[in-house]
Amino acid sequence: MFTSVVIVILSCSKDDKDDDSICDIISKSIPRDDFNVIETATYEIGEVELNGDCLSVSLWASGCSSEQFDINLYGVNDYQTQSFYPLQRDLKVEVLNGGLCEALIKITKTFDLTPLQIETQNETPLNIEGWDEQIIYTY
Repeated sequence: MFTSVVIVILSCSKDDKDDDSICDIISKSIPRDDFNVIETATYEIGEVELNGDCLSVSLWASGCSSEQFDINLYGVNDYQTQSFYPLQRDLKVEVLNGGLCEALIKITKTFDLTPLQIETQNETPLNIEGWDEQIIYTY
């Protein structure tokens, strides 16, 4: 009897989402003017991987340690002006505060893409500046 109760309790407390789907940072949608001033020449993207609603980005940047970086993912919010379907999102990774060191540091962060979903579609092509391949985000 006790074993049955423990099994029921454990099965009820399990979250439906995998631990792999927990993202580090929530992405943000911003106006085109703000998007255009984000500098992307201070790093190089080495790998991009989509896992559910999380986009994992590995990049190389100059700095002292990975803890000193402030990293964000921004999508432009003027996709409604596009004349083609499906509507797409242009994205930029912003990397700030690497320190004054010249060490080349690899950083991997995962970004929650749910704020970038487009309500009228179930998938959105993502164009990441500094990455040659378009990513198809399905939700």
